Amino acid sequence: MGPHAIGFGSLNLDEFWEVGSDFLKSRHLHAGREYVQDLDWFREAYPVLQNEGTLRGMDPGGSAANTIAALRRMGFETGFYGVAGTDKAASLRLSQLGNKESLFIRKSDLPSGRCLSLIDRDDPERDRTLVILPNANDEAAAEDPDPSVFREFQWVHMTSFVSHGPLEVQIKLAENLGEDTLVSFDPGAIYSARGFATLEPLLKRTEILFVTAEELEELTDYAEDPLEAVFGIGVKIVVVKLGSDGITAYQPGIVVHRPAKPPRSVKDRTGAGDVAAAGFLAGRIAGLAVEESLDLAVATAARSIEEYGRSAYPDRAFLDGLVPDLDDSRA
Repeated sequence: MGPHAIGFGSLNLDEFWEVGSDFLKSRHLHAGREYVQDLDWFREAYPVLQNEGTLRGMDPGGSAANTIAALRRMGFETGFYGVAGTDKAASLRLSQLGNKESLFIRKSDLPSGRCLSLIDRDDPERDRTLVILPNANDEAAAEDPDPSVFREFQWVHMTSFVSHGPLEVQIKLAENLGEDTLVSFDPGAIYSARGFATLEPLLKRTEILFVTAEELEELTDYAEDPLEAVFGIGVKIVVVKLGSDGITAYQPGIVVHRPAKPPRSVKDRTGAGDVAAAGFLAGRIAGLAVEESLDLAVATAARSIEEYGRSAYPDRAFLDGLVPDLDDSRA
């Protein structure tokens, strides 16, 4: 068996800010939502943010990168494919995603992608608003990746980019992977908004689909039965992230739910869904059933929100405490 999982998605630098509700309201930003803004927006809003907000931390981010970083920290063999700006390459801490031989990161003259995670300081739930500036990530479509690189891994985990070009590259890659390579896909709000016809070629190749309930409806064009739509084209498992209500996994004719696990404290919910995906994938890589994989998903997600960024991501000791007999499945 080859290394466990390689990610293909955006590489961002995340900034975690506590702000007042007036800052969010004045810019029509809502908790739990994700927005893509241009450089002009950042030039206007960032000085205000620096004056009115409180910077709580900075960390590497990006959905696929977060999932892969969590898997690597739990002891799995991982890699990554993406684009980084040369300006902040060291800050991206690419070693969190894999060793040098398993990282396929092109460098761009553009700045690295940025994501502002804005947390309403008066919100007891500590929900966050994400504002994204894609920058170098838009160049992920500049060349087609070599499928043989991805075939070395058991799983390929794909997440969204802002521009359409990288999605076309991801679709082409998925169509050229061998049957032995499994694909997990987390489209997020950006890709889900593109609709079923656009995503269908990638969904056909998807073993596990990670979505929120709203994203599932939107990506299936609000079909009468969204689950039937995705199962009908080949998706094997749908994992629906429900935030504080937990996680539900669906297979044809089977439904398994796990309530959210209470964390010791709540600092930042950014990336919790990505870590939940890592926990679920950890279980599947190790050959666990869906029920046991969901137990890992809610436990790892709860751990991740106890601090800002990746500092509270579950490590190998944490996973060993949950499932001691996973050792043979990891590096």
